[in-house]
Amino acid sequence: MAEQPAAEPSTSSARTAKVGRRVEELRRRRAELAAGQRPSKESVALARQRAEEAEKRAIDAHHAAAQRHEELARVHEQAANSYQLAALRGNDGSPQELQRKADEHWQAAHDNHLLFAEDEAQAEHPEKSSSG
Repeated sequence: MAEQPAAEPSTSSARTAKVGRRVEELRRRRAELAAGQRPSKESVALARQRAEEAEKRAIDAHHAAAQRHEELARVHEQAANSYQLAALRGNDGSPQELQRKADEHWQAAHDNHLLFAEDEAQAEHPEKSSSG
């Protein structure tokens, strides 16, 4: 009846082809349902499996995004420290301007820590996520 999902394609053209096949499958299934055909146990199981796989991909994506936010926060913290050190030593410009730049990086680091926490929360509780 319905084919089992293949392994995740790695190229853009393969992903596009997979999406095209899935769209056709959904159109066919919609027409079957509109014609009064009841879902089979196999199609229900496949739909459930696909939903679970989609949820796992969403969770993985939230974890990956969280890690990128945490990495970016560390980069901003390093930049802020460098600007503050330069301001203290009186290097390369006015201390006030260097401190202003440091403050901007501290704020960006703080914002990225918040985004990290938000993405981790969405990964841990996908039912509360706007994408879950």
